[in-house]
Amino acid sequence: MMISKTKAAEQQLNTAIRLFFENRDHLSSYTLAAASREVTEGVIKIRCGEPYQREVVRVGDSLEVPLSYRETLDLLIKPGCHKKTIEFFNKWQNFLKHSDKDPELEIEPFTTKFLGMMIALAIKNYALLTQDMTIEMKIFFAWFMVGEPEMVRVAPEDVMTNKVIADMNSYISGDPYDRNTLENIYTAMTEYNLWMAGGTGIDFESWGGMSRKAKAGPSTRCARSG
Repeated sequence: MMISKTKAAEQQLNTAIRLFFENRDHLSSYTLAAASREVTEGVIKIRCGEPYQREVVRVGDSLEVPLSYRETLDLLIKPGCHKKTIEFFNKWQNFLKHSDKDPELEIEPFTTKFLGMMIALAIKNYALLTQDMTIEMKIFFAWFMVGEPEMVRVAPEDVMTNKVIADMNSYISGDPYDRNTLENIYTAMTEYNLWMAGGTGIDFESWGGMSRKAKAGPSTRCARSG
């Protein structure tokens, strides 16, 4: 069976999430998440208006629609600081990919919070492109909404998402970044069917995550690259 770009990005991101919660190999997790994000970014750029128009229909205001990872950063970064910020976000990715210029270069490790943010941005791209999320992505993003609530906007009328946040909050009952917490979520994720059967799991099958189905016409707007 042939593998599409989107399917490859999905498998990379699912593995990145599992490595993150397993707390075993953050470098590999980062590399896979960054690769997945780059693949979906490229597909979004080529398809241009399809994802954007869907989001306009869902949100109702074109000014409230960041199309992808790059445009999300554009909205968050202060004017004049864009290049420096992009370099900061990409420095670990470039370090892990290239050795032709500085083969002896060393770099400080990134934090767990930084890795979590990069995975969340990769999930955002994937959900925007496919209008879907895997169980791994839904579990991660529910955890991320608890761990970094200031970085995620959830409308009060989004009853299901708010319920998922509340359920995850009660499940964690402590520091979201605590090693035991992450490993407990990893166990729940790898044994999801048993978790649900026990009556203590969160119904991620019913929750749409970040994806929203919407019919839309063509658009001329494309994602920015660079």
